Amino acid sequence: MIDPFVLMVIAIIVALIFDVMNGSNDAANSVATVIYTKALPPSVAIGIAAIMNIVGPFLLGTAVAQVIATSIIPTEALTIKIVMAGLMGAIIWDVFAWLKGLPVSSSHALIGGLVGSGIIALGIFGVTWGGLIKVVMALFISPIVGIILGLVIMFFLGRYVISHLGHDKSNSIFKTLQILSSASVSLSHGSNDAQKTMGIIAMFVAVTYGYDQIVIKPWMIIVCALAIGFGTAFGGWRIIQTLGERLSSQELSPSQGFAAETGTAITIAVGSHLGAPISTTHVLSSSVIGTVMAGGTGVLNKNVVVQILMAWGLTIPVAALAAAGSYLILTLVGI
Repeated sequence: MIDPFVLMVIAIIVALIFDVMNGSNDAANSVATVIYTKALPPSVAIGIAAIMNIVGPFLLGTAVAQVIATSIIPTEALTIKIVMAGLMGAIIWDVFAWLKGLPVSSSHALIGGLVGSGIIALGIFGVTWGGLIKVVMALFISPIVGIILGLVIMFFLGRYVISHLGHDKSNSIFKTLQILSSASVSLSHGSNDAQKTMGIIAMFVAVTYGYDQIVIKPWMIIVCALAIGFGTAFGGWRIIQTLGERLSSQELSPSQGFAAETGTAITIAVGSHLGAPISTTHVLSSSVIGTVMAGGTGVLNKNVVVQILMAWGLTIPVAALAAAGSYLILTLVGI
């Protein structure tokens, strides 16, 4: 039997691996458009993204972490094995999606993983269905908001800015502004996504020491912020290519990049403030689609959009199945 403290340390390491992968997988969210509009060189864009992802978790509180820690699995039924298996299921799906260059959601994967491990361990009541519905609603509504904001911002930029300044002057201005909008996406991403891992680590600590409440400690914020920044520094080149080149049959303009990033940053920042765990991947992808639609749906690469939508639909059920299998494996090895 593994010592409870050692098991907690192992579980925290698995959580931080997920956090690193989240940063690596989601780096494309903030840098794809700024790279492919040539507003910044790739190394500089990813460096800024890594720094802002580290800063983000310190600015907007820990409401999302509390939601993740308390809304999916009943607090009284939590075990380290359930949560670790959920993380493993999410990691398996993230690795597969990264290899395929698909911008899927680490948030959806984590939720699916927790659902799968909760059900395999405790049955149908191993999930807090009311809390899960609220979380899933936030995950599914936010891309719709992303499309709308991307389309609306791009429409107003085209009508009131580009039409007056001309494309060349507008492109020059928006290339500069994209540095700020890209950094804003990274900041909001760090504030929302790193909190999910904080909530997981808080679960491990509470279970190990028998605490009645799940508390987010300062050290949890620090290690999760550093892990997601470290992962971001590796970049996600396959996904960057999908978002920057393949969604549209035409090259993204700096104004489109600015509009997509601004819409994404606003959506994620509001979600973090409200405690809503939102997928930066889905919101950014949707915002890019919205900006492309502002020029007419004909320029959308519909085959790529369909592939992304299929991957989104598969994320929760596949991660749940992977987590259920992981739970059985952990049981077999005596955890």
